[in-house]
Amino acid sequence: MTEAQVIDAIFTRSAPLTSGAAHLIVTPNMNHVARLQSSPELAAAYQRAELYLADGWPVVRLANSLGARLVERATGSGIVNSLAHLRGQARRVFLVGGSTPSSTEAACAVFRSNGWIVESEQAPVGWLRDTDNLATLAGRVAEFDADVVLLGVGSPLQEQVGVYLLDAVGVTAVLLGVGASIDFVAGEAARAPKWMQRLGIEWLHRILTDPARLLKRYVGDVLPFLQVVRQSHTRSNDQMGSP
Repeated sequence: MTEAQVIDAIFTRSAPLTSGAAHLIVTPNMNHVARLQSSPELAAAYQRAELYLADGWPVVRLANSLGARLVERATGSGIVNSLAHLRGQARRVFLVGGSTPSSTEAACAVFRSNGWIVESEQAPVGWLRDTDNLATLAGRVAEFDADVVLLGVGSPLQEQVGVYLLDAVGVTAVLLGVGASIDFVAGEAARAPKWMQRLGIEWLHRILTDPARLLKRYVGDVLPFLQVVRQSHTRSNDQMGSP
């Protein structure tokens, strides 16, 4: 699916994200792929997901090189930005995350200004690791009757929370892990310039804006990702060569 098709499916609750049941969307990027073999929690979430959106050019190229139907890039940040600026027509969105309470509220204000009905939980660090808080969140999401839940609390926690909500009674929303996208919508953090997005080098923009946190992570992802690429191509070649 293209990014536009995903946005339409989320907004209209059309196939494969039909209403009446919860659906989990994950956004594999190089970091996710690098961690899938070492993170049982992330792997479990991926097994439960309904849609996988390639949020990074390395993942797009890997998928296409393995013979997948033409995979296009669909970023979580792009989807959230588009949803925030669509006319909400009284649809219900629940935001979980934001680096500060003011960031969460600013993002909510953007959605409200475009006709969405909005609820939120800023979920400060550590809050979602308490099972009582998770249960409280699930109850609020169900009572609010959310159409969409945007989980912006970082991976793999946002995927784990997505699985919890997927199994929660009364939750029928589309559940999407969105990383820092709530801060982007709020204007608290800047997305990469359009020219960098077109060239697929948003990673460079992120490193330049937060080198202390991201440089080590990006460098550390390269070798595990390349190992996955090698293993995937080996399996693909073996399957092609088998009778």
